[in-house]
Amino acid sequence: MKKFFDLLERALRYTLVILLSSMTIVVVIGIFARYILLISIPWTEEIARYLMIWTGFVAFGVAYRKKELISVRLFIDILPTNLFRMALFVSDILCSIFLIVAVIYGIKLCLINMNQLSPASRIPVSIIYAAIPLGCTLYLVFVVESISSFLKLKKG
Repeated sequence: MKKFFDLLERALRYTLVILLSSMTIVVVIGIFARYILLISIPWTEEIARYLMIWTGFVAFGVAYRKKELISVRLFIDILPTNLFRMALFVSDILCSIFLIVAVIYGIKLCLINMNQLSPASRIPVSIIYAAIPLGCTLYLVFVVESISSFLKLKKG
C-alpha cells in the first residue's frame, strides 16, 4: 500500500512542477506583453490566478504527507509520545470530517457553476472550482494513510 501512496505523491509532485511552470510562463508572457509590447493580454492574469489555485489545492495533500503544513505545536511538543500520537490521530479524524464536507460542497459548487464561463479566458468556472473537491480528495487519501498507519501501530 505504501507504494501506491509513494507513486501518488510522485505523480502529484510532477503535476505541481507542470502547474508552477505553466503559471510562470503565463506571468512572463503577461509582463512581456504589458511592458515591452505595451499591450495588455487580459487572460494572462486570470489563467495565472487559476493555476495558482490549482497548485495550492494539489499541494495540500503532498505537504500534509510530508508533515510540512503549518501547525500549532506549542502544546503537542510537550506531550508524552502516546498522547502526542493520540492528538495527531484526533487531528486526522477532525481533518477528515472537514475534508469530506469540503468535497461534498465543492462538487455542489462545480455543478451549480457548470454553465458559467470565466470573463477573460472563457474557461468553464466549474473547471476552476473542481480544484476544491479534487484537492480535498487527494488530501483525504493521505489522511486515510496516516490514520491507517496509526491503527496498525496501535495493533502492533
